[in-house]
Amino acid sequence: MTQLNQVPPITVAPARLDRLRAERLAEDERLVCMERVRILMATEREHASLRRVPRQAAVLRDLCERITPVIPDEDLIVGRMPEVIPTADEEALISSRPELFVQPGVPGWLDSISICVPEWDLLLERGLGGIAERAREGLARVATDGEQAEFYRAAIAAMEAVSTLVGRYAAEARRRARVAGPERRRELEEIAGRCDRVTWEAPRDLPEALQLLQIAHMVLSCLVGARDVTPGRADQYLLPFYRASIESGQLTREDAVTLLALFFLRLSQTAGNASDFESNHRRSPCCYSHLYVTVAGVDREGRAAENELSLAIADAIRLLAYKEPTLLLRYHAAVDRELLRTVTELQADGLPVTVYNDAVVMPGLVENGVSERDARGYAHCACHNAFVPGLDAGSGPGGFHNVPRMVLLAMNAGRDPATGELAGAPTPEPERIASFEEFMAAFAAQMRFAVARAREATEARWARDYAQATPLLNSCLMRVALDAGESCWTAAPVSHLNHYFAGVATAIDSLVAIRELAFGDGPRLGLPALRAILAGDWQGHEALRRRIRTEMPRFGQDHRAVAELTARVGDLWADELQRASVDMERFAMWPGYYSHMAHLRLGPSTPATPDGRAAGEPLSENLSPSQGTTGCSGASKLLSMAALPLDRAPAGAATLALSLGELESAERAEAIRGLMEGYFDAGGLHLQVNVVGRETLLAAVRNPGAHRDLMVRVAGFNAYFVLLPEAEQQDIIRRCDG
Repeated sequence: MTQLNQVPPITVAPARLDRLRAERLAEDERLVCMERVRILMATEREHASLRRVPRQAAVLRDLCERITPVIPDEDLIVGRMPEVIPTADEEALISSRPELFVQPGVPGWLDSISICVPEWDLLLERGLGGIAERAREGLARVATDGEQAEFYRAAIAAMEAVSTLVGRYAAEARRRARVAGPERRRELEEIAGRCDRVTWEAPRDLPEALQLLQIAHMVLSCLVGARDVTPGRADQYLLPFYRASIESGQLTREDAVTLLALFFLRLSQTAGNASDFESNHRRSPCCYSHLYVTVAGVDREGRAAENELSLAIADAIRLLAYKEPTLLLRYHAAVDRELLRTVTELQADGLPVTVYNDAVVMPGLVENGVSERDARGYAHCACHNAFVPGLDAGSGPGGFHNVPRMVLLAMNAGRDPATGELAGAPTPEPERIASFEEFMAAFAAQMRFAVARAREATEARWARDYAQATPLLNSCLMRVALDAGESCWTAAPVSHLNHYFAGVATAIDSLVAIRELAFGDGPRLGLPALRAILAGDWQGHEALRRRIRTEMPRFGQDHRAVAELTARVGDLWADELQRASVDMERFAMWPGYYSHMAHLRLGPSTPATPDGRAAGEPLSENLSPSQGTTGCSGASKLLSMAALPLDRAPAGAATLALSLGELESAERAEAIRGLMEGYFDAGGLHLQVNVVGRETLLAAVRNPGAHRDLMVRVAGFNAYFVLLPEAEQQDIIRRCDG
């Protein structure tokens, strides 16, 4: 890093953050960046004759040259989008061209990548000019008229385009400084100076680093238009800049924490305050982005990686008190105890925190083809998506697989229970299945059939959507793409799609019931009779349904036989995904145990299941027990989850609802820490907690205005409870312990 010259100290009053957060929460969700759309529409005419790669550079140049730099009155880190409430004519345009507003990039025109962690360290170490120089070095190595040369020229142009935008923010800061009062004039002049520096050179200190990151993130997520472009391991790549600012006296630790909080708040600028597909009405490509800032874990040599910035970032999350980004702690056995205490206190206070276990995630990555050294560098993006920056180009869910439906298909010889049509693998009729082992073979055949269809869909998706795409700016922020002179999609060695086992508890409890009722040692009901009862949705069989739900062992109770079956089914899932991934050219299929909100979407179309669930009811959520399961403690739920072979699947989620309202904050934090460490010692993958009580949630339903800032953990993201759809609110209330 360049030696930091004497710089004036920067003071950041927390009251500024309070005002900006209040503005953020009060933003009108009708706001739209109409300028971006008009520029993109113009490029359709102006660049129609260009080949795909140079077209990406030309479109990016036009966006960076024409978009209006916006600097709100109190911003210290600039990079705001110009947004307006649309007129009636503009609303008509939005309706007629939705792909310009809510799709990642512009399909078929402006390529982008969602759900990714760029190599931010490359940007900060080299600066825009250094990346351009690396592209020039590549250009000098290749034939001047080939595709690699075309890529390198476009990469240089892309860096020049972003540099132009940074310079335009510098000019706008100076223009505003001329009419500002003395204090704001000083701030604007300093902003202009920082922007001047990072237009081409690498940053020297924390304010310059955050400034470059902010504009680069804005271009990726707001101008190009990708969602879930996330910060990743910020305590690693920002550490030298943080230390430079502290050691020079430019920032006190308190001011650095506040500046980090301001940066985190601005990252989510055009995402709505609601949190997901069903509830977010903001018309922007990144409207439902979920951001994770990862701290701690280990370095590439396996040594503890937490540092003084890890704790400063945790303090910034507390100070910010906003739903994004989520603080993601990479837990390991030697994790710093002060950092762990701080993180569990944040969890106890209902702030956005999630924790992953390095001892499970990293073996899961290795199991799926990542080297141990590379696995140590993982971060998360989107909803519980393990990602290896520099090796992954982008990722996402390959599918939420309705495994309880596979159980039903095995009971029905592969036929859909509702229509009678063959919908899975042809397996024996139920009267010909003589043992539970034979039934498990039929169940495995249904799983294999579903996974094979998923592979076909994945390969078709690659050929249709990705093989020809050149997300230029993403490629410039990935070393392997710059070295290869080609799109990151083709250069990246481990890009993957997660295939999620949805309805874990519903499936396990259904198999337990089948084993007991159809093949148990006592009086047997028989598989054909059970199938007939399910076809009638339990009508006339309430006593049997009650027996299944209250007397049979269930997932969540830490029952040994259930745990053994859980491990067997989990291994089967991982085995089938690995078998299906053999010889895939791109997008390896990684197994995961996670439902996001699919348990609500899949439930209405799923007939009654053997676990006592009625037709149309939700499936079980993530790794949670089925709703209504009795005899569960927090510890027994977690131990049941840990029975899955989680070290074979790096993606997954466990949301635990705890009734800790009667405890003081420190006691709540200690209870959470004890549960979490016990779970991780048993092989647990992940934990996030909801500590809000049922009565508080019900009060928020009755009076949303009084609970606008009530945050809850939902699947893989944090949300303001009152902004969730009613079905999701009721699902959280049903799963709340008290």
